[in-house]
Amino acid sequence: MSRHHVTVPAAVLALLCGAVLGLLSFAASATLWRAGDHAAAGLAADAILLAALTGVAAVTLLAQPARQRRARVPVGRALPIAWWPTAADPLPGLALGVGAPLAAGAAAAAYLFR
Repeated sequence: MSRHHVTVPAAVLALLCGAVLGLLSFAASATLWRAGDHAAAGLAADAILLAALTGVAAVTLLAQPARQRRARVPVGRALPIAWWPTAADPLPGLALGVGAPLAAGAAAAAYLFR
């Protein structure tokens, strides 16, 4: 009897986790709305949306090499190729995979429950 292992790519796992978190945030706001606390429902959706967007931006900025964060390049000039982010850096993609569905769920809740 052989055991088969299923491997799930990290990007797919990040999207699934983000979708679950987005549905949970929407459900939490819907529950508050249905309970009659309309202000808290809108505030919770706005707070979750802000946290998701801030988290994605922070991970994307902090994943860059230190020389790129400290770079002082005048406006209007292109960054040298050596400062471009590497294509193999998975962290910003994973943050986007989690943050996008979470932000979508929170934005839908903020739109509907205002």
